[in-house]
Amino acid sequence: MEMEPDFLDRYQRQLSLPEVGLGGQRALRAARVLVIGIGGLGCPVVQYLTAAGVGNLILVDADRVSLGNLQRQILFALKDVGSFKVDAARDFILKQNDKIAVTVYKEMLSAENANALLALADIVVDCTDNFAARYLINDACALANKPWVYASIAKFEGQVAVFNDRMPNLEVRIQERSHPIDSIETSVRSLNYRDVFPNPPGDGEIQNCAEAGVLGALAGIVGSIQAMEVLKWILGLKGLLVNQLLTYNAIHHSMVKFQLDENSDRK
Repeated sequence: MEMEPDFLDRYQRQLSLPEVGLGGQRALRAARVLVIGIGGLGCPVVQYLTAAGVGNLILVDADRVSLGNLQRQILFALKDVGSFKVDAARDFILKQNDKIAVTVYKEMLSAENANALLALADIVVDCTDNFAARYLINDACALANKPWVYASIAKFEGQVAVFNDRMPNLEVRIQERSHPIDSIETSVRSLNYRDVFPNPPGDGEIQNCAEAGVLGALAGIVGSIQAMEVLKWILGLKGLLVNQLLTYNAIHHSMVKFQLDENSDRK
């Protein structure tokens, strides 16, 4: 795949990593990532995937930028208030790297469009803030056999996990695979969200970010962890948060990883 003339300068810090190198950079350029929700989590995800040279970004969000978004949604400025978030995000991406292909959809994910949108991508990033969208993403990814990176934040805490991964513990970079992804045998089954949480909580049981409040820097930290999981997946690196839930507490700067097991109701 052809790279821009200045890619050696642009990506030198990544190319110097044996785990990335030229082959890994080409894998990043070829990757197709669907980001659902361009808010507090979606902004750092988009920013770091762009900086890393992920070549194809598909952005889905029907909302417009509001003044209240600027506290945590770092892609946007005052001039963007009133604009569609996906349009403002596309402008940011192309100013940083005009070789990246950006496709935007000014609509919310729905049962009607989920399959078509997932067909465009290799991996999905859930940057939404509600359970209805989360279960829809999970179910659509399970049907399409697509991995997705989950995260949520509220107050001073966040969590991240990778669900429905097709290649848990794969140690070979994407560009070195000699077999199609679906033909690679794995010894560990990657859980999906419903395996762990079969049913959404009742109304009012759990507050979302808008209801509970959040410090903007927390969105940056957790969104950056999401972006790292996407990059690790593309590069075929070890240590993906498959069948694990990483929790982060900003007050204590503590991180805890929990091993996830299939809910007994699903067995």
